[in-house]
Amino acid sequence: MMHEFLIALIAYVVPFTELLGTAVVLWGTLQGLVMLLRRAWASLNQQALNGSLSDIRIAIGEKMALGLDFFLAGDIIGTIVVPSKDTLLVLGGIVVIRTVMAYFLAKEIEKKSASE
Repeated sequence: MMHEFLIALIAYVVPFTELLGTAVVLWGTLQGLVMLLRRAWASLNQQALNGSLSDIRIAIGEKMALGLDFFLAGDIIGTIVVPSKDTLLVLGGIVVIRTVMAYFLAKEIEKKSASE
């Protein structure tokens, strides 16, 4: 009885969690695009550029990493109920991508901090 309830609950929780991840990645994409357009507009009008390309990469990277955390959470929750070889492989892939992104994002922030 409890197992069926858990499966039914997870059927709603996992897609919602993945939707949150998608929304966060979209937010980062839109924020990065707006920052890039502002920078291009300032450059075309020969105004002082506020913010660097590194700031744009960091803004996008932070949101992508956070979005991947939501995807990871959804996959972990889904894997708890239905552990299969395929779900474990997807979960492992997301962990690897998230780890690599976090590493390079930390390097980018460190580089930016050192240059200021």
